[in-house]
Amino acid sequence: MITVPEREKQRKTHAERSQETQERITLAAIEILRKHGYAGFRVADVAAEAGVSRGAQSHHFPSKIHLILAAFSMLFGRMAESSRERIANIKPGDDVVRAMVSDASDFFLSQDFSMSLDMLASAKHDPDLQGGIGAIAKKTRSYVEDMWIGLLLSRGLSRIDSEDVLWLIFSAIRGLSVRMVWQFDEQRFSRLIEITYKAAKDIYEAKRNSIP
Repeated sequence: MITVPEREKQRKTHAERSQETQERITLAAIEILRKHGYAGFRVADVAAEAGVSRGAQSHHFPSKIHLILAAFSMLFGRMAESSRERIANIKPGDDVVRAMVSDASDFFLSQDFSMSLDMLASAKHDPDLQGGIGAIAKKTRSYVEDMWIGLLLSRGLSRIDSEDVLWLIFSAIRGLSVRMVWQFDEQRFSRLIEITYKAAKDIYEAKRNSIP
């Protein structure tokens, strides 16, 4: 007797099965990067983690660079989607500056962003990897920034003022993520994040109220 999952499996097309395999391998690559970092990343470990043969992995990702870039793209894509959902759920009376600070903190102070910094540092001698990571980061982060700027514009700020608020918040919290490489003081981080919020909020209110 064929169970429901088996029946569903039979109905899947070759393209669907291929897509599922690619996703499983990519998720495995992310897990290996989280565990061991770029320096400890081994293609054979990814195949084992994903439960696929080396041949199947090589079919979908011919090289280590292809695999790492796929993992990086999935990570940044998911974080961009999380930002999109946060922005979509903001109501007219919500504090947009607080939401921006929370979004920046969730992204820049995450384990995955720290991992991406490690990959960028390790890729400095590999132009293809460095260029690929840079292109993915630029595309996904520009998408997120454009959404936040659009929201600030809808609240009455000019484009230049919207960009100033965004740059202040994102740059300050990104700086803390770099600091985390050698020092993490939770109380000070929280205090500096609050200082950043107040500074950005003051600009937001002043510029918003200056518009006739």
